Amino acid sequence: MEASQNILISPLNWGLGHASRIIPVIDYCLKSGKKVVLAGNGASIELLKSKYPDLVFVNIPSPSMHYGAKKAMGFSFYFCVFLMIINLIRERHLTAKAIKAHKIDTIISDNRPGVFSRKIKSIYITHQVNVFCSLKGGFFSSLYTKIHRQIINVYNYCWIPDIEGESNISGRLSKNNYYPALSYIGPISRFSVLEPETLNKNEYDVVCIVSGPEPQRSILEHLLIKKFSGTDKTTLIIRGLPESKEKLTDKGNISFINHCNDQEFLHYINSAEYIVCRSGYSSVMDLIVTGNTALLIPTPGQPEQEYLAEYLSGKFGFTSVLQDMFPVFDLKKANTVKTNGVFYNMDAMKKILDLHL
Repeated sequence: MEASQNILISPLNWGLGHASRIIPVIDYCLKSGKKVVLAGNGASIELLKSKYPDLVFVNIPSPSMHYGAKKAMGFSFYFCVFLMIINLIRERHLTAKAIKAHKIDTIISDNRPGVFSRKIKSIYITHQVNVFCSLKGGFFSSLYTKIHRQIINVYNYCWIPDIEGESNISGRLSKNNYYPALSYIGPISRFSVLEPETLNKNEYDVVCIVSGPEPQRSILEHLLIKKFSGTDKTTLIIRGLPESKEKLTDKGNISFINHCNDQEFLHYINSAEYIVCRSGYSSVMDLIVTGNTALLIPTPGQPEQEYLAEYLSGKFGFTSVLQDMFPVFDLKKANTVKTNGVFYNMDAMKKILDLHL
């Protein structure tokens, strides 16, 4: 295939993880002299607009994800999946229009099967080769894995943001039993291109990173406020709401920010004694790349996060606790030993991007 020149990059809009992890891919494409057009909608595209205000953005809507109030994968979740499938035709149509308008020759889709074209080079990014509908697997896990396999197979290439082998980060999620052409590009993080540095910003004992679809995002935020309110721990809650214009005020020892730039974010997590966050894969990669540990709280009923929390507990310094048990969890049991991180260790990604683009 010919070398790529004009690349359309589109992340899934289910939380901020897919948008944040694709930042080093965007950066490398730009540094390599490629023209990049970004496509998507919602909070994920707002994050990228704040990072790349001079790039061209194309609106390709996708349904917002909503979890259940008690368990993530209830009626609300499956209804959103149904809407996502119905929306594929619209996404393909809008993608075709963007290809024509911006002379696109390559697509990079982070978990957006609707952003695809058989007429040009199309690349798919996912860490979840094997889909979990429950921790035990079962019929529906097998069914959705087969469906995802068909999605992956229509793309020219599939990139896995992990390392291959027993020491991988995502465990069975990215284990390759079917696809000879998968490429493992290594852990990718928006912090990979940043040097850790001290900023003229407050430092906190506890930094809580709240993310993901509603209502579970707000449920966790309220639990964190209740847990740390009135304690001797200065606490920062990063709410993961780049679109929010809400004016925030401190509540005693707890401070809030809706969103911050990458350098500020890195400063806060590097200076914290404790980090508390969801066990979303992008958050995990951010922490591993920067050498930080965390207390992981999986979204209740979200099998991927529950599996990752269980799999990573005790690995890379992570500790995990179920959300129901978090209110009584002794924070002192969480590991606080930091590692050296793997800044600038993007050789695998660069090698694959140079080969495929």
